Amino acid sequence: MKTILIALSLYLGLFYTTQTLAQTPGPTEKMSVADRMAKARAAKAEKRDQPLMTKPQKATPADYKTPVDKVLKGPHGEVVHEGERGGKYYINKNGNKTYLSSNQ
Repeated sequence: MKTILIALSLYLGLFYTTQTLAQTPGPTEKMSVADRMAKARAAKAEKRDQPLMTKPQKATPADYKTPVDKVLKGPHGEVVHEGERGGKYYINKNGNKTYLSSNQ
């Protein structure tokens, strides 16, 4: 029984290696230096001729305006803005953000 298993494993091993060797591509011819340089120049020219991606345009301040809650007012009648994470704030007289507590 052992000899049959050994013979079977050898046969499958040889079969597997011959199949993989048959699938590998054959040796390619070496290109001359001039041919390699011409190929590289053509690839570089093709890359250079492709259109470049346009640079993204800078956002204007209008893009950054936060939603305004017209119902709420700050302590001195300031406009209340809503932050990106849901916090509500107003701009005080010094130009700083002052956040309102959640119970207001």
